[in-house]
Amino acid sequence: MTAVGHTLGRVRTKSRRRGGDLAGRAAIALACAAIAATTVLRFYIGKGQPLWLDETWTGAIAATEGWGAFWRQVYLDVNAPLYYLVIHLWQAVGGLSNDSLRLPSAIFGALAPLLIAFARVEGLSRPARLTWAALVAMWIPGVWFSGDARCYALLLLLTTAQTLAFVRLLRAPDTGRALIWCALAALSILTHYHAAILGAFQGLAYLALARGKAVRTWPAALVFVPVAAWLAWHAPRIALFAQPDVAWYQLLRFDRLGRVASYVPGSQDLGLALIAIGVAALVLGLILTRKPEPSRERTGVLWIAVLTAALGAVLVVAMGFWRPSFTDRYLIPFVPALLLGIVLVAQGLARRFAWTYAAVIVAAMAVLWPWAQRDLDRGWRFYNWEVASADLIKARPTTLVWLWDHPATPVMETSQLGPVGGFFFARAGHPVQVTSIQVRASQDPNPILLRAAAAPGSAILWTYDIGVRGTAAIRHRPNIEALDPSFKCRNYARGSVGVVACDRAGSVETRR
Repeated sequence: MTAVGHTLGRVRTKSRRRGGDLAGRAAIALACAAIAATTVLRFYIGKGQPLWLDETWTGAIAATEGWGAFWRQVYLDVNAPLYYLVIHLWQAVGGLSNDSLRLPSAIFGALAPLLIAFARVEGLSRPARLTWAALVAMWIPGVWFSGDARCYALLLLLTTAQTLAFVRLLRAPDTGRALIWCALAALSILTHYHAAILGAFQGLAYLALARGKAVRTWPAALVFVPVAAWLAWHAPRIALFAQPDVAWYQLLRFDRLGRVASYVPGSQDLGLALIAIGVAALVLGLILTRKPEPSRERTGVLWIAVLTAALGAVLVVAMGFWRPSFTDRYLIPFVPALLLGIVLVAQGLARRFAWTYAAVIVAAMAVLWPWAQRDLDRGWRFYNWEVASADLIKARPTTLVWLWDHPATPVMETSQLGPVGGFFFARAGHPVQVTSIQVRASQDPNPILLRAAAAPGSAILWTYDIGVRGTAAIRHRPNIEALDPSFKCRNYARGSVGVVACDRAGSVETRR
């Protein structure tokens, strides 16, 4: 009986191993398919859509001629400088078309999961590592930002590399690895200032765990000297935008925490699906096996990377309750490591139920593709004045009176606003003199715009979002045509966003 029992035990063990091998191969195949498909998707997600507000700002800064003028524009903007430098260098080669401005983001977004896929991550099995890469590849905000001419795809790439470098540094502290981590952390900060929080928590963890070894790698920290110098120079400008009456975000409320939490998996549906998969894998594992497969992974360092990211994300969210400083995309620096946390949980469950990885990847696919189809069909970039500018150009105005109706405009300089309002005119070969108007929420823009547009050959462009506090259009709705019937206007509105374009030639009216 004992011999028979041993034989049956060996048969069950071999059967489980064959099932585990099949599940692992399936997960690897699914992950590779997801990475390949999302790589293609990244180059199409913004195709044919106009540049929205932030992207137009990118184009205007990138198009600035002369290095002195370029750095002046970068300083005037509240954002970090690295992405602007990259796109300024790129536009000299690729030009200023919509597709060209978005191309670097598509490349950055495609590279982020590939870094993980080809990395050697001690503590992760191959199926687990590729599942992590697939989750980064299919992370919905990451796909969207790959079609967006802003810094966030670059930020995702750099913080993914930074997380991998941090894990390697904790495994074997030395000056070379510290230098790589410091360089990536510095580049991340120069891409988006919230990445400094991730770097700070990782740095504190490194010092606490490596102690004397960490201290001996101090020369690597010299990489942060240029970062500190830039921050010291840019700080007065950042402080202007951080004033409570200028900052345009609402204070975070507890009823929004569910939405904030869903940003990490990329959507609420995927978050719920992952929870369901975790419960199902645990139950099936208990039913199908007597005990889990023994763990051979050294995951302690990986969990430290997850913990530092989680602490950073919590701090960013907590700051949003204190000051109007939070929007979901500021969590991007922490997402690569937080997605790693999901994979580590899946790796633990996979010891009981080997198909956990495949289930996670399939769930992410099931959420991503319907979203991608909707975005490709309708697009989200409706806060734009590219179409309105194209209509106004038909009248060949000599002056454009432009108002970006926003609480931040009072602290901006007209030299900063003008190139943004006239960007599409200049790109189309019809540069105009731009008169930038700045108003506060209590002022009525209608008579102010009409006075500025009194001269013949003037056109008016008024953009706003009444969902943003401190916007004048909330109290004073566009009424230009009623005040001066010589102007013909059209509001290219959608939802809370308005783009009012007016001229005396009726060019915008023909598009009604």
